[in-house]
Amino acid sequence: MPMYEFLCGSCEKDFETIVSSAQAVEQVECPECGSKKVHKKLSLFAKSASGAAASASTFSGYSSGGGGCGGMCSCH
Repeated sequence: MPMYEFLCGSCEKDFETIVSSAQAVEQVECPECGSKKVHKKLSLFAKSASGAAASASTFSGYSSGGGGCGGMCSCH
């Protein structure tokens, strides 16, 4: 289940919660004040690879596109 970050429109508290489905996002309440006036924030994360994992994920001969495929399918 995905974890989402929210901002409460009433008390302006930032919080995270696990949401079971896209429809459940509409039912999220602020844990601080109980308001349903919450806004889902854009969450980004990064993971760095090193050593064998990094070199195993590097493919030569392919361009790196900007699509969800990472440019490996030549769709760009």
